[in-house]
Amino acid sequence: MTETVLERSRAMRLLTVDDSKLVREMIEEFFVPNGYEVLHAENGRKALELLERETPDAIVADIVMPVMDGWAFYEEVRRRPGVADVPFIFLTVERELPHRLRGLRAGADDYLTKPFEVEELHARVERSLERKRALERARGVGSALLGGSVEHLSMSDLLQILALNRKDGVLHLAQDAKDGRILFEDGAIVHAECDEVTGLKALFRLLGWTRASFRLVARGRGPAPRTIEMSSTNALMDGLVSLDEWNRWSGILPAREAHLDETDAAAERWRSRPVTPAELDVLARARMGAAVGDILEGSPLPDADLAEAICTLVTDGILTARL
Repeated sequence: MTETVLERSRAMRLLTVDDSKLVREMIEEFFVPNGYEVLHAENGRKALELLERETPDAIVADIVMPVMDGWAFYEEVRRRPGVADVPFIFLTVERELPHRLRGLRAGADDYLTKPFEVEELHARVERSLERKRALERARGVGSALLGGSVEHLSMSDLLQILALNRKDGVLHLAQDAKDGRILFEDGAIVHAECDEVTGLKALFRLLGWTRASFRLVARGRGPAPRTIEMSSTNALMDGLVSLDEWNRWSGILPAREAHLDETDAAAERWRSRPVTPAELDVLARARMGAAVGDILEGSPLPDADLAEAICTLVTDGILTARL
């Protein structure tokens, strides 16, 4: 349950690092009446000096600043044991995607692009603090290294936290009589299982679980299976994109029991358009009599790619679905 301002035993401390006095004052004017103590610094160097004396609960920092910019400041914060796990939110006028990805790969908690609404910044700070509290509540459940529910700590947040903290172990997940497992080695996601599928396909499915209970336990002896080779950050980013696509297509996907037949006009329609690898995979399995559910379970391709291919082939009149 989210902690309210009235339930807190003390005011939360927010460190604002920005060379704009106007931005610092705007944040203070909103946050102080909402139960925060606001600390200020005009650049990263001044902020590091302040951190020698104070420990904030959250940090909001601009990226482009004189003396020490936000990137360098962030890296210094994460190297300091006393503040390494403090939620960190970037403010930036840089809208280019590569800059935002740089921050994500470095482990930042969130971003907000200038100009911004201070109410939105408040919501993001509150969310970051609640995420940290949920992780703290989850520690030490039974014999597990970590335990809890993704209703309080989302799957993407949970996996990112385990990766950033370089955890070793097996994350066991359970939802609606289904089980899943994700293996970590020094923070790297090396294997995932869900239903009868493994690897990235399984990881992408598990990212969509919203009611699962979880337990992180120590790995057993012996070599761990390795079905995921890319970095955890890239796997999670690709997984979130795939989840968005699955949510887009799953609502119009034919029933899992439906079979797919080629239409009389299929050959002509094939010649008039490019063909994706997922569409070729779907077509090959449909010709062997596989139902939609069989295609999703049998193909190594992500569910979102297959769902898009099936929906597109049906919409384009190449395949027709029958129960």
